[in-house]
Amino acid sequence: MGRYRISQLAERVGVPATTLRYYESEGLLPTRRTPNGYRTYDDQDAERIRFIATAKDLGIPLIRIRDLLGVWQDGMCRDVRGRLLPLVAEQLADLDSRMRDLQDVRRDLRGAQDRLRALPVSMASLWSPLVAG
Repeated sequence: MGRYRISQLAERVGVPATTLRYYESEGLLPTRRTPNGYRTYDDQDAERIRFIATAKDLGIPLIRIRDLLGVWQDGMCRDVRGRLLPLVAEQLADLDSRMRDLQDVRRDLRGAQDRLRALPVSMASLWSPLVAG
């Protein structure tokens, strides 16, 4: 089992050391310290960070990830799956809603673009019929 300092773990899992410190402060990542005060991590901590990163990539908020970590740590895949499935379904429903909202905004922008294109090219052309008469 490997032992890593924070910079080594950060490089190994592909996240900044500041993120690891943040996870520690939020109670997501336990830390051990050497007698001289250096943080030390192991391979299980690297797996924990990968789990957190994957859950974050799915859009799951850290507060929910914290709850999942307890289930994940116990190592029962079916329990993790049982907890993750409704969270993923919730994320999908939220994404579908945001996509509908974005499609509405896109439709409105297209309409505004079409109306703007239909306007005369210059303001002078708006006034010319008034001035000519």
